[in-house]
Amino acid sequence: MALGLVAGLAACGAPRPPGTYLLDDLDEDKMLPDAGWEELKTQLPPVPTKADLLPIEPMSVRQNRTFDFGIDPRSVGIAPGGIVRYTLYQVSDRGAETASYESIRCRSKEWRPVATLRKGTGWERPYREDWRLIDTDTVQQVLRNGVFCTGGGPAALRPQDLVYRLRNWTRYADSTAPELFR
Repeated sequence: MALGLVAGLAACGAPRPPGTYLLDDLDEDKMLPDAGWEELKTQLPPVPTKADLLPIEPMSVRQNRTFDFGIDPRSVGIAPGGIVRYTLYQVSDRGAETASYESIRCRSKEWRPVATLRKGTGWERPYREDWRLIDTDTVQQVLRNGVFCTGGGPAALRPQDLVYRLRNWTRYADSTAPELFR
């Protein structure tokens, strides 16, 4: 019996294999850095088409109607460190169109552009690619708060589940969504 007790106590101090507890692994991944340009440029999503976009509207846009926003569901992905990636497509009220592939770091409430789309040349490295705090009344805030992120991490473990939340964003967005949509 004493031998069994000693063996049991020894097992308690033994390192556990990775993946034993989901929450422990998520905690370890939360502070991983985002990949650099050289790694990410090989993983860039296809160029978005207007037909595939899912519309989303932050409150300030709804009030001013300066831009229309859409997310390409084919581009939604989850990376280590609680990072969600997606392609944001924007159209101004004057018809100017831009697209950017972006990352949101759920835990620290930050976002950064990964790549920008240039007509005729495809995806390019953005001029400014540093992490920035998410401002209020922005599309990034709506996406982070309830749609893509909850509790400091991604709101789902599979990209297709995040796409479902995106398709139904008015159900998941918190108080940053316009009252009309809640």
